[in-house]
Amino acid sequence: MEIRRIAILMLGAGTARLRAAQAIHQALHDGADNVEARTIDVLGGARPWFVRLYTLSRGSVARRAPAVWRRLSERQQRKQHRQMAAEWILRRGCRPVLSRLQAFRPHQVIVMDPVAAQLAALGRCEGWFDASILAAQTDFYTEPAWVKDEIDVHCAGSEAAKNQLISLGVSPNRILNCGIPVDAAFAASFDRTELRRALGLHPDRPVVLVMGGGADASHLDAMLRSLEMCRQPIQVLAVVGRERDVRARVGALRCQLALDLHVFGWSDYIPEMMGAADVLITAPCGVTTSEALAAGLPMVLTPPSSWAEEQNFKFLVERRLALAVAGPRPVASVISGMLDVPKQLEELRDRAREAARPDAAYSVAQVARALLEKETYIDLLAPPSQGFGEPAYLM
Repeated sequence: MEIRRIAILMLGAGTARLRAAQAIHQALHDGADNVEARTIDVLGGARPWFVRLYTLSRGSVARRAPAVWRRLSERQQRKQHRQMAAEWILRRGCRPVLSRLQAFRPHQVIVMDPVAAQLAALGRCEGWFDASILAAQTDFYTEPAWVKDEIDVHCAGSEAAKNQLISLGVSPNRILNCGIPVDAAFAASFDRTELRRALGLHPDRPVVLVMGGGADASHLDAMLRSLEMCRQPIQVLAVVGRERDVRARVGALRCQLALDLHVFGWSDYIPEMMGAADVLITAPCGVTTSEALAAGLPMVLTPPSSWAEEQNFKFLVERRLALAVAGPRPVASVISGMLDVPKQLEELRDRAREAARPDAAYSVAQVARALLEKETYIDLLAPPSQGFGEPAYLM
């Protein structure tokens, strides 16, 4: 039996995209003995100067000057830039990643980010590997940088993203609406009382989950200070990501606020935290909000910091899948209002479950496996089901 090797190429081990990549990785291996999947983090393998340049140009600007970053992001979309970086920079800065791909000899490369898509396209054109490329998108809308002639199949995050790809010139025959990949565990039924006890929480007091790592960390302190003013005796789970300085700063607030605050860094227990929570406060990240939809967890969205987040924000708010706040100050009143009206929370839960795509990772995995077996992408045109609780498999 020939082992089929699949590389999953993504950026940033401390981001929500890692959870999406892990979900696809697991789905690829479930029931398939002839698949070897390997997740490769571009930033984890690139040259140090490239990592510093990327972090400075994207992460630092987004965190320290979010308004500037948003304007730059919007300008990039208006001009429909299809390159995230100059090819010579990618070629030199990511040569170790290309060498790793070459050594792995993949039969297929799944890309989870526009930069990863550009690098994979460059790698195939320059002979680092000879394999099909599948794009698994992690936002409800797409952007021009995803459009590459070398990408064989696009797994879009929504029907809106699919339509955008078509408007950008991608053949509809190359696009499948699979949804944003998430771990199927988010849709599991949990015993909330037991989960809360396991997390060290009081079983009967409301729980607010705050996810605020990355660029959104700049507003996290103010958000938590605002939550101190909630009318109810809430318990707060704050997930702040891998950045030690952010975790230390937020941890110090436990001694300053009259708030039952529990602080976590990067965690593998996000499904359990969502299962224990009554409300989620988060930036409009495609993966995190899709996980919340699968969990049936009501959401409050903080202001977007980039064009992609703005599109996710509009997608969710316009469909009444989430509430929104204009900044940290009104958070306490919004959360208190939601907790005061259980019917509103239940309606948000119902709409979330109806819109959820908990089997999206398995849809992507099935497209990937089928693409390995088919001679052309034309054989992959059967659309996945989209309803909550229905099978998402394609064939």
